[in-house]
Amino acid sequence: MNKLISEETLFNGPRFNLKRRIYENVEGKEYIRDYVDTQSASIIIALTSDKKVVFIRQQREISGLEDLELPAGVIDEGEDAITAARRELQEETGYYANNIEYMGDYFASCGYSNEKLYFYLATDLEMRETHYDSDEVITGIQEIPIEECYEMVRNNQFPYANINLGILLYQLKYEK
Repeated sequence: MNKLISEETLFNGPRFNLKRRIYENVEGKEYIRDYVDTQSASIIIALTSDKKVVFIRQQREISGLEDLELPAGVIDEGEDAITAARRELQEETGYYANNIEYMGDYFASCGYSNEKLYFYLATDLEMRETHYDSDEVITGIQEIPIEECYEMVRNNQFPYANINLGILLYQLKYEK
């Protein structure tokens, strides 16, 4: 493994920091890697009793989209991923999961970020109330049958990689 020589913070922001690391490779040559230092997130496949996946419709300023997303959110400091999954599901959809199962975790992009995504399956859902964050603009909830979600993945209809990964994880782990 290459040796870390130094690290400095280039930018501190409210949602992420930009850091620069200098490494030395096995041949003694130094090189630079800049990366986004950010919080990890939990992503939830919330499945109703009639096998529909719960999506939110949310405005995203950066991508310019208002599209379907899986309920998801950052893991707060001192919080574990499963607690964040339960909290985010209820905040964004109003659903409380009586059963929640870990499906897997993956780095969002190991080339420039340390963000890790934790995927959960939420079932035995009970409707409570939403608690949106002040900066969230969630414009609706939509439930799509899981079989239709498979078709949407096949037809490249979801704009975000984490939706495709979550749907495929569910299919591989729970559909035999």
